[in-house]
Amino acid sequence: MSATTTSTPASRPIDRRRILLWILAAAVLVALGAWIGNKYHGMIDLKVYRLGGDALLHGPALYDAKLPGIGLPFTYPPFAAIAMVPLALAPWAVALVVWTTASVLCITLLWRASLPKTFWSFITLRKRTAVLVALTIVSLLLEPVWATIDFGQINLLLTAMIVLDLIRPNDARLRGFWLGVAIGVKLTPLPFLALLVVTKQWKALRNAIFGLLATIAIGFAFAPRQSWRYWTEVVFDANRVGGIAYSGNQSINGFLHRLGNTASWVQPTWFVAAVIVGLAVLWLARKYWLADERVTAIAVMALAVLYASPISWSHHWVWIIPLGVSLIRGVNRVWGLNPAVATGVLWYGLFVLRSIWWVPYRDDRELAWSFWQSIPGNSHLILGLIAFVVLAVTSRGLTRSSSGETA
Repeated sequence: MSATTTSTPASRPIDRRRILLWILAAAVLVALGAWIGNKYHGMIDLKVYRLGGDALLHGPALYDAKLPGIGLPFTYPPFAAIAMVPLALAPWAVALVVWTTASVLCITLLWRASLPKTFWSFITLRKRTAVLVALTIVSLLLEPVWATIDFGQINLLLTAMIVLDLIRPNDARLRGFWLGVAIGVKLTPLPFLALLVVTKQWKALRNAIFGLLATIAIGFAFAPRQSWRYWTEVVFDANRVGGIAYSGNQSINGFLHRLGNTASWVQPTWFVAAVIVGLAVLWLARKYWLADERVTAIAVMALAVLYASPISWSHHWVWIIPLGVSLIRGVNRVWGLNPAVATGVLWYGLFVLRSIWWVPYRDDRELAWSFWQSIPGNSHLILGLIAFVVLAVTSRGLTRSSSGETA
């Protein structure tokens, strides 16, 4: 049988003529996101990124600079500010469009990486690009995704960088390096190094550490004083990034602060809970990784990042894209197609509802929530816990792979 007849749609290149459709759709999404984001939230996080780049070029000191009118500081490592210098130099309109375009394209890349070959086998080559465009457009309805676009956040870029890096074959050149770079931009992906350890991916771990150290070295080379200040002072100040009890903080720490605010039991309880959750997630992620379910292992590991971090804003939860695909696959494997479809509709549909904003928030109104208000107010956390339980249950039939390569 010829190679032509045995190839699957997933192994063929996307029809180049169809790329024009994607370019047009991306342009529409960029225009829509840029206009709405600038009109309402003003792309404040993108402005903060530009603030960091501008502070390195013209002053004041990087971690003393505040966004005019709002007072938000730059909270990322110095390397992130260095990476934002081109955005600071570009006109605002150019930076806004380029940044939003990159974020939208990352949504598409996440879907392309998360969906298995068995899915693409049912989609003809001519329709693949249209499917990706449709999924990208619909994804804008998801609260974490739209929040990322609306605020001009970096989450989609980092999530795509991590997923695309770690799903590569074990012998891929510099595999793991881009995970290290992502950590150097924003420290929250740091727990992914633990996944590399427990799955004995020593080469990837070495590359990731090299990538992280490279970002730190670049920071000290170009901004030595600010680098010293960040790594000895700023990195330990969780209050610098905003109110911990704010409903947008969908982490264990945020949940506990909404219960006890500044009570003495909050911090030690958070630490113990973070360790327990981290170990449980690490166990499950390792199990999926050894079964060649790489996307699922990465998405599960993201739960450790989201739950254990001191601050996990709702837009950090863009991991729901690959996590939802993993849920659908797990349910389909154990209970069949119809429950899997229902799972997908419920998972993505509940994030479309944006229930964390149904209850009073800001100005510490979260501290007075009733029991019933706390359910929608902590809905991201609740859904993440349900996802963990479902994936743990559906992992019982997994078998360990002998090759260690992605299917």
